[in-house]
Amino acid sequence: MENRDRDLDRKRRTESFESQSGTDLTYETAAESPIKRWLLLDGNRLLIAGILAGGLYILVVGCQLAGVIEVTDAEAVGSLYSALVGGTLPFITIVLAINQLVLSQELGWPNELTERFERMTEFQRRVEGVTDVTVSPASPAAFLEVIVQATVDRGRQLPASMTADATARQREEVARFVHELEADGEAVAGTLSEAEFGTFEALSAVLGHHQGNYYHASRFFKAEWSEGFEETQPLEDLIELLGLLAIARQTFKTLYVQHELAVLSRLLLYVGFPTLVGGGLLVVSYPTLVTTVSSTAVLLAIAAGGVALVFLPFVVLLSYALRIATIAARTADFGPFVPRRPS
Repeated sequence: MENRDRDLDRKRRTESFESQSGTDLTYETAAESPIKRWLLLDGNRLLIAGILAGGLYILVVGCQLAGVIEVTDAEAVGSLYSALVGGTLPFITIVLAINQLVLSQELGWPNELTERFERMTEFQRRVEGVTDVTVSPASPAAFLEVIVQATVDRGRQLPASMTADATARQREEVARFVHELEADGEAVAGTLSEAEFGTFEALSAVLGHHQGNYYHASRFFKAEWSEGFEETQPLEDLIELLGLLAIARQTFKTLYVQHELAVLSRLLLYVGFPTLVGGGLLVVSYPTLVTTVSSTAVLLAIAAGGVALVFLPFVVLLSYALRIATIAARTADFGPFVPRRPS
């Protein structure tokens, strides 16, 4: 009776997996807009900040042409500049908070740094042992590529390691799994091979690929379909490699975000100083400019340029925050769990 209940339970789990395999096994390739991906991830952050600042310039010009604002009204424009310049002062606090966050992860005493270094080298040796690499690359992109290529190689061994008694359904599911794994692996490896050391491309290549559903499917094959495999070592290696890949991706994400935050804090200081100086000069000099400059077009160019200048810290912060938030959303599937596909 107990064996019968266990067999029924296994049958229900198998049927459940097969009925949902279209979503549980692998995600389909997301049809993402190239423009959206460029804006959120791949685009140069300074270029995007410049585009946003240019958009603000055009917006001010449009408001003048629509009669919403009047650049010849020195009091109204001066009040606008005063409010915007006052709003940039909190960016000093933001910069200090970012620096404190970055430094808190970098500083440490010898025992703490020694333990951190030993754990990193231990992880590196684990990867070298599974991938049969004597010395793994130091470049994050090349290191990730080694793991990805190893997962693809182990995946390709699965169909040949199945027994003659394996069912047609099992062979179909494993073949589809390997096909999706190969497609993802080739796409990722191709991007990683062209990525430069320390660039965003190394992390971008694995965003949305090799997610927890591969790990889940591999464990299911090993636990429920082990009788269908004559040799389970490739499957066990694949499970371990997928776990190592998840850890490596999160590790390099941490390093990249720390670097990105450090760059952001430096840029905010660079643009914050001219913003305060330029905005302050416009506040005190704009009434004089209204009386001395007779051309409305020139006044409009000055007023719109001043607004774009004062907003520079905001647009720089926005452009970097978009990428960091998107990276966090698309690498939220750490470990064996599979959340919904991030937007």
